[in-house]
Amino acid sequence: MSPEAGCLLLDEIAPRLRSAIPKCVQKIGAEDDEELVQDALVTAAQMLDSVERHGKAVTPGNIAYYTILHMKSGRRSQCRSRADTMAQGTQLDHKSCVLSFEEEVGYDPELDEAITLGNILAGNREDPAMAAARNIDWELFIETHDYRYGLIIQGFAQGKALSDVAADCGTGYSRLHQIKRKLAEELLAFMGEQALEDAARIPKWRAHLLADHERAACMADRRRG
Repeated sequence: MSPEAGCLLLDEIAPRLRSAIPKCVQKIGAEDDEELVQDALVTAAQMLDSVERHGKAVTPGNIAYYTILHMKSGRRSQCRSRADTMAQGTQLDHKSCVLSFEEEVGYDPELDEAITLGNILAGNREDPAMAAARNIDWELFIETHDYRYGLIIQGFAQGKALSDVAADCGTGYSRLHQIKRKLAEELLAFMGEQALEDAARIPKWRAHLLADHERAACMADRRRG
């Protein structure tokens, strides 16, 4: 089959797909009819290539029919797995379900509003990306400065008494205060003037979430008043 013949067959197959797919193929997730038609055309082209390599004769109706069956079963041109939880076929088999974070999963009578999946999954812990970036900065600082700085920082993080931290560093109590002042000066030079402000800043995603909760609480108060 020449490329020209293949294109002519696709031109005959395309109208069949555009007519049938919106009526008989179930859309999964954010899929729409046009997306499914385009994906079906890719599948049809793959079938045409396969039958050509095997020397078989087909009609546009044959290709369109089997392409539609593939689409109805959840097979797509880029994915035919039923082991992937996100795959269309897996969802059609009701073995997995993909939900939006805006999906309502309950109701809060105090706020008089729906509870969404995003509300439940949102944690109060800090942004992992910020924590990871800060850890990288700390590791580099400790590796390139006095080794006792690491012992002091670790001791303070563990809530140790100053006398215990001094013993870990092998210094006296007064010497530890001198090292602490030097640590603070070098840390400020290393991290920059904005270090403390950045550490205390609330991540934007959490600020938006808090703002949404406060807005909902205010609306609930107005309704109750």
